Amino acid sequence: MKFDNQLRYASTIIASYQGETPLHAWLKNFFREHKQMGSKDRKLLSNMVYGFYRLGHAVKNLPVEERILIGLFLCNDSPYELLQYFRPDWNGHVARPLAEKTALLREGGIAFEPTDIFPWKDELSEGIDHEAFCLSFLRQPDLFLRIRPGHEKEVLHRLEQPASPAHKNIGYEFIPPFTLRLPNGFNVENWFTPDKEVVIQDYSSQRIAPFLQINHDHPQQSSSDRSHPAPFSFWDACAASGGKSILAFDLNPLIDITVSDIRESILHNLRERFRQAGIKNYHSFIVNLATSQAAGPLPSTGQDPAGNWPGYDLILADAPCSGSGTWSRTPEDLYFFHPKKIGHYSEQQKKIVANILPGMKKGACFVYSTCSVFKKENEEIVAFIRDSSGLQPDRMECIKGYDQKADSMFAARFPA
Repeated sequence: MKFDNQLRYASTIIASYQGETPLHAWLKNFFREHKQMGSKDRKLLSNMVYGFYRLGHAVKNLPVEERILIGLFLCNDSPYELLQYFRPDWNGHVARPLAEKTALLREGGIAFEPTDIFPWKDELSEGIDHEAFCLSFLRQPDLFLRIRPGHEKEVLHRLEQPASPAHKNIGYEFIPPFTLRLPNGFNVENWFTPDKEVVIQDYSSQRIAPFLQINHDHPQQSSSDRSHPAPFSFWDACAASGGKSILAFDLNPLIDITVSDIRESILHNLRERFRQAGIKNYHSFIVNLATSQAAGPLPSTGQDPAGNWPGYDLILADAPCSGSGTWSRTPEDLYFFHPKKIGHYSEQQKKIVANILPGMKKGACFVYSTCSVFKKENEEIVAFIRDSSGLQPDRMECIKGYDQKADSMFAARFPA
């Protein structure tokens, strides 16, 4: 009866949830309303529901209850009493590799094909392995931190300390020059000060660093001079929470930062992160770049004698997108996504880019990026930039994270 009730609860959650809010927030509210559930029940139900959505569009013809059990089997490596109760033949093989588990399902008459999880193969950017990308949805990505300059020894030393009652030994991997891979569930705040010592940032987002590095011949200033206007101006046009702006600052601490986004609430959160990160001198403004050109604060270098806007030395447009490269973290987005939305995002991105490019200074650099795997949001926008402005990319990359238990991204760099 206990396991029947748990399966029924999971089915009720899936029937009620329509993707209107992030699943983790929806589940939090659901459990708040059902306080009779203990922590073990909440954890199990969360695993069952997430497993259902991790199947994406595969075996959609099967009943919800059957898909829940398949998801629990494929997305976990440890046996479950509930799985033993309903599918003892699966539970005994739960620790096997995914290829063997999917073969076991097919032998049992379940036509499970990994490539059905993400059925839009023809829409993928060049070079993405469709099957490997689909299989990545069956595993939650790892947690990644970026160690900020000057904190490398301290951060690594702290992780290597013997366990204490407050800190258990934690398995981690250091990926030079500044990346930490940690298991999900690691409480960053218990170990470090976020944005001061480390930044919570996916591995692929960190790998955009080469696109943001500035090559110049101007004399370097000491750290004590960083409060003065710098000769290199940077505009993070779709800044969101500001993670890439902090990365750009750490790579080029002399830059003069300008950030913009569409909502004040977004910039409010960014300002708090900047405060924690020690970034004091920057400009910010609100703008909807899909409908208008920027008309906010200028770089500290100001206007030239003729009153012309000098533009920026480096512009980043981390454009609003489908987010398809991050769906292994939010598999509900995969489940509820309709491919018609791809064209909508692509058209919006073209408008944003067209309104940003006039802000480039002569000899500047424009970086376009998304966390999408769709070519209409990636290569097609690169072609649009090339055809509309004459700019040619000197670097373009689909940053694959699906084989690293990380997100996937796209970036292209255009020198003027």
